[in-house]
Amino acid sequence: MSDAQTGIDVWRLRVHRDHIYIDAADFTAHLANAGNVILLREGGDLLVLPLVSAAAGGFLVKQVNARGDRAIHAADFFRLNGIDERDDLVAEAVWSEARAGYVIGGFFAERPES
Repeated sequence: MSDAQTGIDVWRLRVHRDHIYIDAADFTAHLANAGNVILLREGGDLLVLPLVSAAAGGFLVKQVNARGDRAIHAADFFRLNGIDERDDLVAEAVWSEARAGYVIGGFFAERPES
């Protein structure tokens, strides 16, 4: 989806119960070739870096229903970064050429780094 005001490509995700949930349309548009992702904390931002090869490691992207919605289970990553499994967070991700991945700005803004 493209932000109407800025023209910047963004997608929405939900973090709940140690998972990142991505709806099928956003996954197809933004991460279609990614079987795995790397999650990184950079200051207050969350980076989601797509990986094509499972041999590269990272977190597995799993299809969770017939519609094609996806989930990334990342319990250890979230706990290490102060996100409780009971938190229910919605965020927007923006593509960054410089980081070769998606950035969720301010995701960790109120949580101290481990």
